[in-house]
Order: sequence, then C-alpha cells, then structure tokens
Amino acid sequence: MKIKRFHAADVRQAIKEVRDVLGPDAVILSNTRVDGGIEIVAATDYDETKFQRPSPPKHEVDNAKVEINPSQKQAPISPLSPKPESSQNVWSQEPTLVQMRKEIASMKDMLQSQLSDLAWKDMERINPVQVQLLHRHLSMGIQVELAKSIVAQSRQTEDLETAWRQSLGTLASQIDVQHDNFIDSGGIYSLVGATGVGKTTTIAKIAARCALKHGAKNVGLITTDCFRIGGQEQLRTYARILGVPVRVARTHEELAGALDELLDRRFILIDTAGMNQRDMQLTEKFSLLKNQSPKIKNYLTLSATTQTNVLNDIINAFSHLELSGCILTKTDETNSLGGAISAMIRHNLPLAYLCNGQQVPEDFSLARPATLVKDASLLMNEEQLDPQTLSSYGGFAAYG
Repeated sequence: MKIKRFHAADVRQAIKEVRDVLGPDAVILSNTRVDGGIEIVAATDYDETKFQRPSPPKHEVDNAKVEINPSQKQAPISPLSPKPESSQNVWSQEPTLVQMRKEIASMKDMLQSQLSDLAWKDMERINPVQVQLLHRHLSMGIQVELAKSIVAQSRQTEDLETAWRQSLGTLASQIDVQHDNFIDSGGIYSLVGATGVGKTTTIAKIAARCALKHGAKNVGLITTDCFRIGGQEQLRTYARILGVPVRVARTHEELAGALDELLDRRFILIDTAGMNQRDMQLTEKFSLLKNQSPKIKNYLTLSATTQTNVLNDIINAFSHLELSGCILTKTDETNSLGGAISAMIRHNLPLAYLCNGQQVPEDFSLARPATLVKDASLLMNEEQLDPQTLSSYGGFAAYG
C-alpha cells in the first residue's frame, strides 16, 4: 500500500494533487482542516481484505503511525462521493461546493420555469380557447384536475363565450343532487358537521318549512349538542317560536327515549354537536347516531367559506356515517364556490339544499347545480392567476 499526506489551500486543490500523484483509484483515508488549508491522507495499491479484519492494521505514514479503521473502507475519489466522517464532513461543507450547489439548484429552477412557460405559450398558440377556459375555471376556485377534465370535454370551437357556457354546463352536470325533497316526505334526519358551519340555524330553517307545510304538531326536535355554550338555548328559542317540542339527548339511551317520545311526529330533526374533523374520538361520539336506528338519515353540513383541502378532510372524517347527502351553508359569505363544488364532485356527495343567509326560514332552497355554478362564475376572480402560475399546471388530464 502506498500512503501519502497532502496539504492544500482548499479541498478542490487537495483532490487535484491526490489525482495527479496517486491516480484516480486512490482512496481518502482522512481529511482535516489545518492552519493554512486542508490536510488529506490518501492511499493507493491497497489490499481490500485488510480493511475487513476485526483488528485494524497499523501503517507508517511519513514516519508516523496512522491507524486505519476497517469499518471506514474508502471508495475511489469522486467529487460526488466524499469520505463520510462522524465529526465533520469537510467535503460537503466546503464553501465553494456549497455555493456551487446553490447555483446549480437555482439554474435548475429557472430552466424548469422557462420550459413550463414555453410549453404553456405553445398550448396557448395551439388551443387558445381551451387555455382561456382553464384560466376561468381555476379562477373560480375549481381544483386543477377537475378543471382540466372539464376543459378537455369541451367541444372544439373558436368562440370563447360559447365554449365557456358549455363548460359550465359540463361542470353542473357532474354535481350529484339529491332529488328527493325530504320536507315533502317526512322522516328522521340528523345534521352533522364541523363546528361553526351553521347546523342549528339550518335545522331551524328545515323545521320552520316543515311546520309551515305540515303543521307544528308534525315536527319534533332533538339536540345532542351538550358541549357548545348556548347551543341548546338557541334551538329552544327556535322551538318556542315555531311551537314544536325539543328534547335533549346526551347518551345513547336518552336518544332512544327521545325518539320514542316523538315517534308520532312526521318529522324528527336531530341537531348534533360540532366536531373537529381531526378529533380521534369522532367515531365514538357519533356511534349513537349510526347504531341507534337505520331510519335516521345523516346529512353533512358544509360551509362554503371552508378551504377545499379542509372540506375534503371533513367529508372523509364523516363518511363512516353513511351520509345521505350534504347541505351547503354560507354561500352568501364566501368569495369562491369552486372549492365546495370540487369537494362534492370528488367525493360523489349528493347536494340536497343551499343556505344563503341567516333568515329563518327564507334563506333556504333546494339545490340547483346550474344556479350554483352560475353563482360560482359570478364570484370568479380572473386576476388571481398569473401566467407563471398557469404554466405550472401543464396540459389537460382526466380528473380522478
């Protein structure tokens, strides 16, 4: 084995000297910062079997004893494969190389951005109408994959406004709607959902509609909200105004008793406590609804002001209740309806009703996809996406 010690001002110069003197097959045994630069001990013509012995051999290095650790077998010198050290990796932290890596990463990002921009401009040249349609759907807040799917289904036409109306129709057709108006049919219904989405107000609206159409004697209310301060009182106030009874159920047994007591009513509406979708005890807290009676139909209450990713989390969290559909609230308070539309389509969740205000019972209506999509288009903000953002979305693909 031929071992030699090298001194240089920096790692790059030291590696060059190792290559020049010992050749490209040399291995670095150690590297240490010293006064004036770096010190590297390198070797060539070594016997690999010696590195596998349980006891490390000792060799003379420039008339000095140097112990070689067999567990630190060295690979041939390579700028991309420096010798690892437990105390300090001098090679990876060498300032010049750190700066080079930063510059390379910056150049890579710039190149990717330029290529994406070129691809987008080429798409604009080939399919200008589709590009404008995609821009509009994204400005509505529609999720990108759904937007690309809608645009891909659009008929080839050079008239942007015609294509836009067609694409809105395609979007509306993908919203699943519960066509049965349970205000006409009767039954036992519970509203579930996260905190603050307007469940109690929505229950009051439904109860008022049922009472006006079928009489107060056919309506009964139950609340399981024993957590929110004032939650029960709010529902009791609505019940007094409507002239309908309200019962409180804290446990499975109390819910069963309340249902039996109100069984002669045509409509039984259950208001539940709002839960965080990340609550680990969510399933346990709602098990009384799931196991109480197969006649209970659960509707998820969603707020249009909630972000799309949070809506997806909420739908996933409550899906174990075998949801019959959803009710979209606060459509009058949001600046975008695209996120809610995207979430409902993604999860195939039927939309039953819309709530667009606090007035009871006026601000409540059956779901009409065409109207919802039209309202979403009116809220569209075409200035929120710049060309560079658009270029990052690439081409068109199926939604899934």
